[in-house]
Amino acid sequence: MNAHLFRTRVAVLWVAVSVAVVGSVLLYMVVPGALEEMLGGEMEGEPLDDAMGYFFAALTAIPLVMAAMTLLVSERLNHYLSLIAGLAFGLFGVYAVVGHIMDGGFNGHVLMAAVAGALAFLIAGLGMIGLRKPTSLTAVHTSEPIRHRQEATL
Repeated sequence: MNAHLFRTRVAVLWVAVSVAVVGSVLLYMVVPGALEEMLGGEMEGEPLDDAMGYFFAALTAIPLVMAAMTLLVSERLNHYLSLIAGLAFGLFGVYAVVGHIMDGGFNGHVLMAAVAGALAFLIAGLGMIGLRKPTSLTAVHTSEPIRHRQEATL
C-alpha cells in the first residue's frame, strides 16, 4: 500500500473517532434523566461550566486536528503522533466504558465511547506498525547480497 493511501485511511479513521465521540455525547442526552440533569447544570455529577465545554471541544477537535496532521506531516512524525494520540484516546475510551460498567450502566453512549476507543487503538497499532517498518535507507543496505570473506591462501 502506498503512503498516500495509508495516510488517507488513517485520516478517515481519525474523523470516525471524532464522529463517535460526538455521537457518544449526543446519545447521552437520550439517557433517561440525563437531559434534566444537564438542564440543572450538571453532567454525570460534574458541573457544566466553561472547563467542561473546553473539554468536550477538545474531545472533538483533537481527532480532527490529527486527521489533518496525518496528511500534512512527514511519515515518521505521522506514525509517532498516531501512536501517542491513538493510545491516549484509546485509554480514554477504556476509562469511559469501565467507569460506566462499574456504575452498572451500559447504553448507547457507552457503546459509542467503546467504538471511539477501539478505533483509536487501531490507529495506534497502525502507527506502531509504521514505526517498525524498515526505512528506505536501511532497506537499501539489507537488500544487497551478503559477501562472505574468503580465507586467504598462501
